[in-house]
Amino acid sequence: TEMDPKLATSYKSDPVDFEYTTRDAIIYALGIGCHAKEDVRYVYEGAEGFTPLPTYIVAPGLQASDITNVPGFPFDLSRILHGEHYIELYAPLPAEGSLRSESRIVDLLDKGSGAAITSEVTTYDAHSGKKLAMQQLTGFQLGSGNFGGARTSPHEKKGAEIPKRAADKILSDNTSDDQAALYRMGSGDLNPLHIDDEFAKVSGFKTPILHGLCSMGFATRHVIKAFANNDATLFKELKVRFSSPVLPGQTLETHMWDEGDRVVFETKVKETGKTVISNAYMVLHGKTGRGQAKL
Repeated sequence: TEMDPKLATSYKSDPVDFEYTTRDAIIYALGIGCHAKEDVRYVYEGAEGFTPLPTYIVAPGLQASDITNVPGFPFDLSRILHGEHYIELYAPLPAEGSLRSESRIVDLLDKGSGAAITSEVTTYDAHSGKKLAMQQLTGFQLGSGNFGGARTSPHEKKGAEIPKRAADKILSDNTSDDQAALYRMGSGDLNPLHIDDEFAKVSGFKTPILHGLCSMGFATRHVIKAFANNDATLFKELKVRFSSPVLPGQTLETHMWDEGDRVVFETKVKETGKTVISNAYMVLHGKTGRGQAKL
């Protein structure tokens, strides 16, 4: 089968229901490196102001944006990587909940070296019908480009330019050798690339790699710590590009720039200096000038 953008973007899947408890949100928080001491409101259901981390929305998002059966997109699990991710939350996630997500394919782009497929997922509270979040997930399938499709799209959420000056704040965190094993349980992203040596080799990696969305979770925590006093309810939107893989056990170092109404950031592997999340930004509620978010 051929790449067919017109066919792919006409595809609409059925809504997907997703239920979670405080336990699920906590396993996710531990999967992105939360600590019992300083992050108690994310890892203890009895803590005052307990809240799931905003990026937990990727769990229902990934489930709803299943691209394995999209017509006009010949899917190959061993060649697909997570390319970019955008999240906008309209309200903090409830401590536990029943969600319903609707997904559609907005783009299938020809990037030459590969094909980029973007799905847009809108998530609602299943009981009240309240709209909670919108995400755009871009998968990049290596070797599937040059089919004569468009290179760019009007739907694309553009990344940020990284300022030329030194970073305003830098935070770093070690990932453990078991980070991917824990993250797959918390996120529901069970791609064997992150745990199975043989599958990783077939996909062109020497050993299993960390989920891009796990690195994104670490970076999100860094920005919320540095600019929102570790209050995740101030999260409004986020855009990241995954630019190179991380191995479990490596140290993630996030360089952040205060750009007034938003924080621009990039994340590197400290041991190699390689940028792994690039052209990223986060918007926080109440943040207009430089410095901490104002409540």
